[in-house]
Amino acid sequence: MTRSAARSRHEHNVVNGAIHRVIEYHVASRPDAIAVTDGPSAVTYRELNQRANALARRLSESGLTRGAIALVRMERSINLATVLLAVLKAGAAYAWIDPASPDDVDLPADFCIQQRSASAKEEAFLAVDLRGALAACADRPSPNLPIVTRGSDVACALLDGAGHPKVLVPHATITALPADAPSSGEWSAAAGAFDLWLGLMGGATVTVPTTAAAASAAA
Repeated sequence: MTRSAARSRHEHNVVNGAIHRVIEYHVASRPDAIAVTDGPSAVTYRELNQRANALARRLSESGLTRGAIALVRMERSINLATVLLAVLKAGAAYAWIDPASPDDVDLPADFCIQQRSASAKEEAFLAVDLRGALAACADRPSPNLPIVTRGSDVACALLDGAGHPKVLVPHATITALPADAPSSGEWSAAAGAFDLWLGLMGGATVTVPTTAAAASAAA
């Protein structure tokens, strides 16, 4: 990343404090650059952003609200990148559960919205037909959402073994990650998907390892 690009990203972080706002900056400046590649498939920054915008609106209509946590069980893919970005654009936080993880938790669906009371003692789950939502939003042009997200808002929740939020990570913590992202990076299976955001906030192309490559790396 050039010094001017790093400075622009820093200024964007200070003003907006949200992961998706930094990514939207790259959408505006280099829309046709490849954002995520998944084996034979790839999406540009414009395509990823439009799909996430459309999905964010659909998820909001389904009950995803500011302050909620979207529990997502899905393998790394372009679709997962779209889902996580859509959750942030809707003003909510995500908790990503890798189906291949030995710590996989029991959930009522592969994608559900966890609404918590002010006391955090009561939880309600709302399941969403994620496949249907993704299909409906695949190629639908959609502008950025006007929802205001602050740096202090939670972006990611890390779960304990019972599936309850253990660590809440705000946007500001993730946007403060080092700005010298490479021109391309690999999306690891580490909890939180932080390296996905590091690549996209740096304007890089993020590569999803094939199943065979991932298995080899884990061996």
